[in-house]
Amino acid sequence: MKKLYFLVVLIAVFLAFSCTSKEGFKKELSEGDIKVVITSDQPPHVGINKWKLKIYQNGQPVADAMVKINGYMPPMPGMPEMSFDYPVKKAGDYYQSDVNLSMGGTWQITITVEKGGKTHKLKFGFNL
Repeated sequence: MKKLYFLVVLIAVFLAFSCTSKEGFKKELSEGDIKVVITSDQPPHVGINKWKLKIYQNGQPVADAMVKINGYMPPMPGMPEMSFDYPVKKAGDYYQSDVNLSMGGTWQITITVEKGGKTHKLKFGFNL
């Protein structure tokens, strides 16, 4: 009887955790006539962050931009600065990137969008 009770409780706990939705992440950035909307199923965390980016110019979706993402962490006592470029690829009507935030701390993200001979740099930061 105890084994059955334990099994029922274990299944209930598993279902409770698997049915809860995780809080997602959304960030909108603008610079000039360019707007970038970043979304993810999870908030930024240590490890691989799967980001989807939608690029707009004058309110219209952009499908032919060169997009780059850089993650930067300033130096801290006993640790040099870190700077990583993350590959961005086109995937349907959006761009995607696996952004690997290797440790907790203050991260500064720069998204560079090159379109029509112009370069736009959009920046934001957060703490993990």
